[in-house]
Amino acid sequence: MNRHTKADVLRAGIAAPSADNSQPWQFAWCGDDLDLRIDASRSGRVSDTRYVLSDLAAGACLENMIIHARSLGYVADLQTFPHPGDELWVARIRWHRDPEGDQPEPLAGAIDQRHTDRRFPWSGPITTETQTRLNARARQIPGQRLYWPRTPRERKAALNVIRQAETLRFRSPTLHAELFSSIRFPVGWHAACEEGLAPAALAVEPPLRPVFQALRRPAMMTMLNRLGAASVLGWRSAYLPIRLSPGLCLLVIPSTARSDVLAGGRALQRVWLEATLNGLSVQPYAAAGVLGLGFVSIEPVLQGALSRLGSALIDLCESGYGLVFLRLGYARSALRGRSGRRALASFGALP
Repeated sequence: MNRHTKADVLRAGIAAPSADNSQPWQFAWCGDDLDLRIDASRSGRVSDTRYVLSDLAAGACLENMIIHARSLGYVADLQTFPHPGDELWVARIRWHRDPEGDQPEPLAGAIDQRHTDRRFPWSGPITTETQTRLNARARQIPGQRLYWPRTPRERKAALNVIRQAETLRFRSPTLHAELFSSIRFPVGWHAACEEGLAPAALAVEPPLRPVFQALRRPAMMTMLNRLGAASVLGWRSAYLPIRLSPGLCLLVIPSTARSDVLAGGRALQRVWLEATLNGLSVQPYAAAGVLGLGFVSIEPVLQGALSRLGSALIDLCESGYGLVFLRLGYARSALRGRSGRRALASFGALP
């Protein structure tokens, strides 16, 4: 690979999604070998216990690079977690030219267009053919699959799981502090930012923006929680948008091993890119899966609710472990504001 191609591959990688736009990736080149590492300064928060969210983001980053490189005529020899003693070293990729020449890779064209859309309502339907294409993309990564709640009872159960998880994010002082620390309120409600969440990306209705901004203060959140604010916020942030959207699916991984979470990130990205090619808007809900895995430790008074959430999620997907819900639909207009990315040089050694 020449220097220009290496830089292009890295740019494709950092276009991947990450929790709260944390971008927890570091890169290092050695010839045509690329090491992908987790950035310790941007990972390891309470929701990222055992690097679940960072592994998920690393998998999406990895898949973007593999897809983009394939479109340029390169294939990847991939080794995941190459050194058991180094928990931040996620993968080593050795690139080489494809002997069959440039291979068409339709998903590569969606890398720059993929984004999170938190608006609602969305239109539908999500056709059986589209669901089949999304299912096929998930299965391209061994062991990964999508679960679609099909009956009213299944959809209601899924909605309740997601709402419970989002409610916990506001009830728990620990999770509340983590959530609001990622929102860059100083940039205002109309600008983007290169790291973290710009308020404009949250799709909060203008009349509610002052109230939402006030909720970042723990004392205010505690006081309002006595009036049931967490339940209202869970309803608004999860239940209502999903209820008014035509599509919902859950990415299911076969085990809680880090290798399977990383593979889940790869499958998530393939599904999201395919959805983008099909004109779908996507909003991920990772809280239910991450909290349901049982690694996150929050206040003792909330541990019972956390355990019930995990049990409900297991009952929902029957086998395996639910990792990320995806809300799907067709938006009425193009999204104006999107999350930015840091400069390429900030992710480690340039090629």
